[in-house]
Amino acid sequence: MKIIVCNIGSTSFKFQLLDMKDESVLCRGNVERVGSEKARIRFYSGKDDLRVDEEKPIPDQGAAVRAGLAFLTAEIIQSLDDIDAVGFKTVQAGEENGSVLLSDKVLRAMEEYSDVAPAHNPPYLAAIRIFKELMPQKDLVGVFEPGFHTEKPEYAKVYGTPLEWYEKYGIMKYGYHGASHRYVTGETVRKLHLNPDKHKVISCHLGGSSSLCAFKDGKSIDASMGFSAQSGIIQSTRTGDIDAFVIPFIMKRKGITMEQAYRELSSNGGVKGLSGTSGDMRDILDAMANGSKAAKLARDKYTYDVKFYMGAYILLMGGVDAICFTGGIGQKDPELREDVLVSLEFLGFKLDRAANDASRERLDAPGSKIAAIVLETDEELIVARETKKVVEGR
Repeated sequence: MKIIVCNIGSTSFKFQLLDMKDESVLCRGNVERVGSEKARIRFYSGKDDLRVDEEKPIPDQGAAVRAGLAFLTAEIIQSLDDIDAVGFKTVQAGEENGSVLLSDKVLRAMEEYSDVAPAHNPPYLAAIRIFKELMPQKDLVGVFEPGFHTEKPEYAKVYGTPLEWYEKYGIMKYGYHGASHRYVTGETVRKLHLNPDKHKVISCHLGGSSSLCAFKDGKSIDASMGFSAQSGIIQSTRTGDIDAFVIPFIMKRKGITMEQAYRELSSNGGVKGLSGTSGDMRDILDAMANGSKAAKLARDKYTYDVKFYMGAYILLMGGVDAICFTGGIGQKDPELREDVLVSLEFLGFKLDRAANDASRERLDAPGSKIAAIVLETDEELIVARETKKVVEGR
């Protein structure tokens, strides 16, 4: 079975073609700056054999999809008939969240939740409709990010809102980064030879978009992101958890509309807003080196939030067997990992500082009561596996 996996942003289109017989990558592609006259296009045969590297106008997602499919049929496969299904790393569809065929009902649900995922749902909907037009006989599957967290206990899903908000309008803690958390928790259990039916793992997906997940006995029991990806720990430009009454308070004090308040939070929130930098952790470290107190505050807040959720999850699970780091910050920021992990020494954790400084896969020292591991996530592989399950389940 050959499956295309699509990862779509507001100005980007990434795809991979996988042969599920051995889960090999037959090709991959990346179109950046979609909507511009100088979109950057890079297409590869296999994982690393660069075949196309050019800039040209790509006015919309439709043009990006067509460019990718044209490369596939010219270089990799004979025709689109060779493709069995298309999987999408979709974000939010309310009651339809999970790994599901992209029916008209699911697409309507995505439209209804576009306000919750404004940077993701609209471009995904545009791309999905293009694939429906070009490949009408093929199965299209959405692997929605909250789907990994649907088995959380109900008390971990609800907010303290009127019950009607939860039951009628779907106001709840959904959780996101499902494909990434599914991959790294599974790999952590496998690589560390943990009991597949009895384990306690904390997954830390740390990057421009960041979240933590408590994974117990094969299930996500909680995740830091809630109704939207704006919540949880502070992120690059996302505020993280914030008191609901902050918005009306600042609207009155500044004399701005709700839309203006949200625009301020989304464009100048998170570590970007606190630090006065771009929001990239590398820029924050540079600013700290130059004596910026604001940058240090942002860094300290980010680290504090990671520790806060990690501590909560250790209590909820009654301990922890392993902690896994992934994402740009999780994999490449040894100072942050050390700051977080040494806080667990009172529980018997021992850090191998040389391994951590070198960002090796295993971070815990001999005799540690808790394992720590660094992994590169593979969200596309998870989407392909889930797509295969859905198609075969028909």
